[in-house]
Amino acid sequence: MHGDFSRVTFDPAQRFSAVLSQQGRVQLDAEFNEQTAILLHYVRTLAADVLGPAAYPPDDDPDGIGGFGVEGCDGETFTVAPGRMYVDGILCECDGTDYWEQPDGHLDPSRDDDRLPSGPFLIYLRVWERLVTALEAPWIREVALGTDSPDTTARTRVVWQLCPLPMEGGSAPDAHDAARYVRKRIRRRFEPRGALAARTRRPEETITLAPGALPASSGYRAPENQLYRVEIHRGGTEGTATFKWSRENGSVVLPIRDIQGPTVLLDSLGRDDKLGVDTGDVVEIVDDATVSRGAADYPDEGCCRLYTVQEIDYGGHEVRLDAEPEHDPYLRTAGQSARHHPLLRRWDHGTNAWGDEQGEGLPVREAEWLPLEDGVEIWFEPGEDRSRVYRHGDHWLIPARVLTGDVEWPRGRGGRPLPRRPHGVHYHYAPLAYVEPRGDGDFRLVDLRVPIHGRR
Repeated sequence: MHGDFSRVTFDPAQRFSAVLSQQGRVQLDAEFNEQTAILLHYVRTLAADVLGPAAYPPDDDPDGIGGFGVEGCDGETFTVAPGRMYVDGILCECDGTDYWEQPDGHLDPSRDDDRLPSGPFLIYLRVWERLVTALEAPWIREVALGTDSPDTTARTRVVWQLCPLPMEGGSAPDAHDAARYVRKRIRRRFEPRGALAARTRRPEETITLAPGALPASSGYRAPENQLYRVEIHRGGTEGTATFKWSRENGSVVLPIRDIQGPTVLLDSLGRDDKLGVDTGDVVEIVDDATVSRGAADYPDEGCCRLYTVQEIDYGGHEVRLDAEPEHDPYLRTAGQSARHHPLLRRWDHGTNAWGDEQGEGLPVREAEWLPLEDGVEIWFEPGEDRSRVYRHGDHWLIPARVLTGDVEWPRGRGGRPLPRRPHGVHYHYAPLAYVEPRGDGDFRLVDLRVPIHGRR
């Protein structure tokens, strides 16, 4: 999540059960956040173990359909009933909606990919979490601190999306077969998943040095601690996938007031030089719609263009980009609809000889160390028997510390950095119903939800 964090320390493999404060010690954001993560991990794991991977509490009303029950389909849309469902222990709540009006769908009727399939299909839930700051939810900010004061905390929001999955002809699966089918078919598209390692010192540069001596080109050399974020921009395999990176965990974002051609009008240019934008910076325009659409279950979906800042009008809070954003099909509402909370996000990879020249991000190159800056390097691990698949939004967090001159990354024998799967985004799936056209506008619906044991 693109928050202004010092680092993210929760690791379920450590089996920690609580974070305990000690008297007279410094309190850091990472400790508070880890305590929250520990509790969430415990509660959600318990719920999944007791309820199963996906379950709903049936409505007490004998005529009720229960949470997320598909009530009807006419080939153009379908409706779902209000209620609750637990997906891998994550609570999802619905007030009742339909396919096109779902709160985090942001679907476009003009896109063929968004329309319901003409043949048999499954309806399933895709569940994940996104960061929400005071820029997306202004009520988070305490106005008593002043309108120009920095925000305090952020929130995470559970996002659930109603998705259709075309199926070949045949009989309707039962609930358990459908759950396996959805998970297997979707997850197979992203396996083997991308893996990354990070380091600073090059081993060959330190072998002949005296104890405590490091050459100028070795180790982390920046003057400040950073939390680097490496994020997949365009999904796919090596050769098509690209990435972007930020030294601030992608947390430098500026609210957009309007877009006129290549000119973007901002609320401000940032609090200072470190947390603002400058000429030559690579930026991305995002809003609620692009974030939601970026969760698509296809490797080549969800990617917006990256832009380079050409000029800045400091007095008017305007930046001129190298292209017009309204020509991007994923940005039809960005800057035009305040309710979608459009933002300009800064990335720090810039444009260089081996990188981003057409707004596509830096190419993923496996089996070689790729430099970021100030001695920090990353390595994309190649697949063993087939190509690794990188999903848009996959990201890795790399804390870099001045005191050690190194990054915090797990290491194996001989100090070799270990490749790790992405730290997020984590997606969860649950089937809801099977829909089969019968002709004459009639559709057969088969409920694929699993009720909580003992409540049906």
